[in-house]
Amino acid sequence: MAKFAAASLDEAGRKPTTTGLLSAIGGPQFLAAQFFTILATVLGVYLAGYEGFQRTLEYDRYVNAKQSADLMTATHDELKQNIARLKKFNERLPAEVGSSVFNSDWPRLRLFVWQAAGRSSTAFNMPPSILTGLQGFYEDVGDMLNDTSAHEDFQHLTTSNIYDRTEFKKRLTVQLTTAETAILPTLEKTVAESEELVKKYSAPSSSVQ
Repeated sequence: MAKFAAASLDEAGRKPTTTGLLSAIGGPQFLAAQFFTILATVLGVYLAGYEGFQRTLEYDRYVNAKQSADLMTATHDELKQNIARLKKFNERLPAEVGSSVFNSDWPRLRLFVWQAAGRSSTAFNMPPSILTGLQGFYEDVGDMLNDTSAHEDFQHLTTSNIYDRTEFKKRLTVQLTTAETAILPTLEKTVAESEELVKKYSAPSSSVQ
């Protein structure tokens, strides 16, 4: 009996071996399986998050490119319409005495798109040369169309303002020629480049939608 008690005490005092601990939790194979399971889960979550981020980034690029292309297309069309209307008006302006143009006959610039562009950050996607060119053109031509002295020159039939009439027509012709030969072609090129960018990002955007 004493022998049995001593053996029990000796066995109770022993520390569990490492092999026994590994066996208790499933062995090395179990630990390895758990490790790779956790690693695969973490990697899967990372890859899924990265893929989602890439899709979102591509879609944002597509939206930005589409907005820029739409704005530049509208700006181009508005400028083209303004040039056409002003050219017809300039042709009707009489340089000689004998005819007149009343205040109600003077056109107004159509600036809906240009003014809307000024309130949008997308406008800064345009090349600086287009922005400065359009601003200068619209401001200079706007001042000419609103010039009260010019209105009087073309309204009153006198021989003293023939020179002023001629100079006004020349100045307007120069403004229209510059817009038609410099600003408009650059804007057309930028519109084409923007549309190509939209096509580039259109496939990712459609998959996100």
